[in-house]
Amino acid sequence: MSRFLLKIFSSSFLLILVTLIIKIPVFLSKHLQEDSFITWRVARNLLQYGVIGFNGDERISASTTHLYMGISAIFQMIFGGNFIYPVLVFSSILFAIGSIWIGKILFSHDVLKRGFFVILFNMTPPALTASCLGMEYGILFFLDAGLIYYGLFKDRRWAFVLFPILLVWTRIDAVIFLGVIFLADLVIRRKINFIFMLGGILGLVSVLAFNFFYFGEFVNHTITAKKLAYKNLTPNHEPRYFFYQWAYYGGLIKKHAWWTLAIFLAFLGFLAYAFSRILSGNAKISFRIKVILVAVVVFALLKMAIFSVMKAYFDWYYWLPRLFLFIPVLYYFLNIFRWRKRLWIPSVFLAFFGLYIFQLWQSFTIGYMEEKQRVQIAKDLKAENSGMNRSIILEPAGIIPFYTGLYTYDEVGLVNKRINDEMVKDEKFWWMNSVRDFKPDYILTISKKPGGLYYHMKPEDLKYFDANYRLVKTYPISEVHRNAPEILSWIYKIRPIGKDYFLYKKL
Repeated sequence: MSRFLLKIFSSSFLLILVTLIIKIPVFLSKHLQEDSFITWRVARNLLQYGVIGFNGDERISASTTHLYMGISAIFQMIFGGNFIYPVLVFSSILFAIGSIWIGKILFSHDVLKRGFFVILFNMTPPALTASCLGMEYGILFFLDAGLIYYGLFKDRRWAFVLFPILLVWTRIDAVIFLGVIFLADLVIRRKINFIFMLGGILGLVSVLAFNFFYFGEFVNHTITAKKLAYKNLTPNHEPRYFFYQWAYYGGLIKKHAWWTLAIFLAFLGFLAYAFSRILSGNAKISFRIKVILVAVVVFALLKMAIFSVMKAYFDWYYWLPRLFLFIPVLYYFLNIFRWRKRLWIPSVFLAFFGLYIFQLWQSFTIGYMEEKQRVQIAKDLKAENSGMNRSIILEPAGIIPFYTGLYTYDEVGLVNKRINDEMVKDEKFWWMNSVRDFKPDYILTISKKPGGLYYHMKPEDLKYFDANYRLVKTYPISEVHRNAPEILSWIYKIRPIGKDYFLYKKL
């Protein structure tokens, strides 16, 4: 058995193939992150109109990632409308390569442990979400791992220039990662790495300059729009709420509760114990590896804390921080923890297989919900001869605008600055003012009758809405839950995800 595993684990190609086989069920779940469709529509817009934007010839940095948007455009150019699975496989391959690089750092001379690390690591929930849901995080992890492996571990000069530039072009918030790795490099070298500084400066300056000269703003519009739209999202500013948020997004359990925080703190306690063993003098581990392990955990906890304080309520921001926390955990179990081999290998595998099933179950529930609701809305709209000559106001701006091609006004203003202008002019009645000013052909709401707490209206607005729009179809989430297969309906009972949608059409 060991000889067979050694043959697989010693071949990077076979190891990558195993990780892809692991991820096939996630691909089949049809679980794709909503915001990935925004990036893919921007990429399509670039191919069709020659403009980086969302609505034809209007320039806007609606995607948070320039590099992944460009890669998506290449895949759409090659595969056309069938690009999604190829780009997901590409992302998963890059993720697997990154995990192999981390494995080579931690287990340079132990092929068996390295192989187990790569497979178990790719089975974790954040690994599956980062590489399989269509966002840029598979590529981002590949670049993170490349900087750690070729920069910190192998000390290749080119890595300190190339990877920082690519990282910042993938996501501008990668500067947090670069800052932590710069400090780790300083600890290892005991002197300032000016080449690393040059790479970081070139990356940041080039992105900011591109944003300014192409879009007329230094940072991506998505950052500006979210800051404006969500500034009053959470009135609760108590420290307790921050810790609940921290545990909610830092951990794997999606419940705002004291026991979620308790479980996350218990995990951090175990992580501290594992580090005490890893950093102890008895453990024969090189100083460089110890610094790398500390650095990835510092980055993970720092980014979680920063984004929680900034009230960044989007789960994908925390995928990589969660992922990096699994690196020292796996290293502890594979290299420090002492059990009989016949016991610990099956036990660790069983634990991580449980996490794998946990994420797979969630992915199928979300994929089923999206297919039966938002994808169905897109199909209904597309059947009415949709396209850029017709418009819609809705939230979110991913799946439905991507499949329909409608000119889009989203309620956050991510893809259309006119919405943000309305928010600035009238913080309370911006939605109804947008309806009056833009006269969209379709309106998709989460309230059957606009005019409540979310869609503020004056009495004359209600008359205007009734005179110009009619409700054409409802999409109740309860119906999706009720008709779901029994194995999925259990999740809906525990965590009733989703919302009702109501489609209005202009008379």
